[in-house]
Amino acid sequence: MTYKEFLELLEELQLDLDSASEALDLEISDIEAWEEEEEIPKSAEKWIKKEKVEFATLNNTNEDNDFEEEENEDLDDDDSDELDLDTEIDEEEK
Repeated sequence: MTYKEFLELLEELQLDLDSASEALDLEISDIEAWEEEEEIPKSAEKWIKKEKVEFATLNNTNEDNDFEEEENEDLDDDDSDELDLDTEIDEEEK
């Protein structure tokens, strides 16, 4: 993996060199020096690929999530019934 590919993956994962530096326990200047190399170190390549898998897992959507959102929308509709109950109570008091 080239340094340019590494930077592109960082951007895709919404990470920066500070994050990479901290995770890899390296100085930012050490990472920037990879630009002169043909490939980045295997440890860095392994780390960024692991981050990509975790990122994909976190952003994976499924139909169950959509179902929960629909349920919440239905609950919002139930609020209108409560307003009707309040109106009925006011009418009984009159």
